[in-house]
Amino acid sequence: MAELIKTHPSQKREVLNCNSQLSKIAQKRAEALSKNTADPEITANQIVAKGGFRFPDYYPISGNQVEAVAKSAANSDSVLNHLVNSDKHHNHILGKGEFFVIQTELGVGYYQDDDPTNETQWVVLISQAWESPKYKYTQKFAKPAIRGPDECYDKKQLRMSPELKEKCRSIANRSKKKD
Repeated sequence: MAELIKTHPSQKREVLNCNSQLSKIAQKRAEALSKNTADPEITANQIVAKGGFRFPDYYPISGNQVEAVAKSAANSDSVLNHLVNSDKHHNHILGKGEFFVIQTELGVGYYQDDDPTNETQWVVLISQAWESPKYKYTQKFAKPAIRGPDECYDKKQLRMSPELKEKCRSIANRSKKKD
């Protein structure tokens, strides 16, 4: 299934990586949906986050920006056909649009229960992984500028800054030479 999604002729993503963590989450989710034990109050994003996958901070914790599901499909070709032709899942599966095209991590789960009353379940999770910020900020402090001799009378500043003390000495020496 993952390979079919990655190589679909209409796939817009240049890269789509199989992610073992998303696959484990998708597998558990497929089993829970098949056995009707999935909590309907917990959203797909919450399930992925609770499974330990970290997506970007701008993803809402409640909602579904990552999951596509199909049940009772006989094989992966028919599942992909269903998802690609679904209004809900089409853009997500094929990476169409600014939001979905940058989702490059993929996990697929499949579960077929021994109990014939439970339907076969497929779960596809595609998400963007969290990345650390790409910039490094280093704060630099400029040395205090001495604008004139009147700043040399601030004793607190003089104690705190050896540079200021030296500059004031230099100013005082120049004053003495003029006199």
